[in-house]
Amino acid sequence: MSFTKNEATRNDIFEPYLTINTNSALGKPVKINGSFKKLLYPKIGIYNGSGASHSWLWFVEILDALEFLDIKFLDEQDIKNGGLNSLHVLLISGGDTFTIAESLHKEGADKIKSFLEDGGIYIGSCAGAYLPLKSSLTPLNLFNFTAVKINNLTKSLPEPVTLPEKFCTSYGCQYVFHPVREEVKISLTDSAIYQQNGELVAPIYGGPSFLPSVNAKTLASYTGFTKQTLFMTDQQLAYNTLIGKSAVITNKLGDGHLFLLGPHLEHPHYFKANTLIADMIYYGIREREVTSSFSIPSIETSECNNLNTLWRDIKSQVSNSRIVTFSLERNPITWLIGQKVYEPLKIRTFLEMVWARFPHLEQLSGRADINELISLRNSFKEITRMLKEIKRAVDQGIDTTDKASTLFATIKNSCAQFFAIYFNNKLSSVRENNRFYN
Repeated sequence: MSFTKNEATRNDIFEPYLTINTNSALGKPVKINGSFKKLLYPKIGIYNGSGASHSWLWFVEILDALEFLDIKFLDEQDIKNGGLNSLHVLLISGGDTFTIAESLHKEGADKIKSFLEDGGIYIGSCAGAYLPLKSSLTPLNLFNFTAVKINNLTKSLPEPVTLPEKFCTSYGCQYVFHPVREEVKISLTDSAIYQQNGELVAPIYGGPSFLPSVNAKTLASYTGFTKQTLFMTDQQLAYNTLIGKSAVITNKLGDGHLFLLGPHLEHPHYFKANTLIADMIYYGIREREVTSSFSIPSIETSECNNLNTLWRDIKSQVSNSRIVTFSLERNPITWLIGQKVYEPLKIRTFLEMVWARFPHLEQLSGRADINELISLRNSFKEITRMLKEIKRAVDQGIDTTDKASTLFATIKNSCAQFFAIYFNNKLSSVRENNRFYN
């Protein structure tokens, strides 16, 4: 995979979770808090629709590394059409909160609320954490799932000292501002959920600082900064805005659980923080009924030679797209799409995530419906074409914001389609190799 730091440490930290998840996938008992029990193997949905930035890929990375493999990707239309009905967990990452809310609108909000009331688990990071908070602004007022308020909200906007384009977001007649980026220290405050305790480090990229509330429980608080912290405003203001405030909160809604994250605990370079996501999932599903059997995912396939040819074509197109993106990155260009700033590096983040998984997918034989692979090949071919077109326009000084917006929408959908095939193959392999356990 694409982890680059402290690989041995990652393996040590993740090992207990790998054991739990592999056994749960096979219907085997697992040991948690000193006792054995069967734990539901969760079906997890990742939102990759309108408003989602590249950070949903971080959820993909850590779920893959932790062996959560029953994964579904959903856009706003999928949620409106009942896509949550078969799921236990919904993950919504960073991005543009207003665009997410506008895209889901009342129908999507009602579906998420019903999902929670029926026992679902919602884990929202950054934009996904802002979405369910109490608001009077349209369309955020459709998602008032918790009464928690934030501390990084002001009518009098302070002066940024760096990255003004990432410093604040308009919020009616007020502003949501972001006093720091990169690393912050957080202290865990609930041993009933976490399998660790104490202080750890995680990155923040615009996430909220929650005010204490009788309606929610604090699971972690901001406690300090590190040498890697990037102060975007006066340091004393940053301290007053964050330190001592809630960084992670949980709220019950019906039979379900909301977990809202200010820092990106899912960032794949912060292994201890990653395990907190797993702990939240375990906590939310621990009372669910578990059956002893498991099913092997059904994968429609076709003649092996046809599949191999198509996979080679897809890999070739991804390679071509990577080459053009490397070239595009030499240009100091950014695009404002909605309320989020994008740069060419984010394009490569998508492509590298796909590229890193080809070797493993090839080992699994990459079984898939042939029509799906044809669609995937054509989609990545179109991505290569759009990238070349954007590169030519940038070289000529032509505005490419609209083209970039279309490109990011296409690349999100294509990557989600690829990852769905990847996870389906990987889960199928785990269960096929242990089909005689039961």
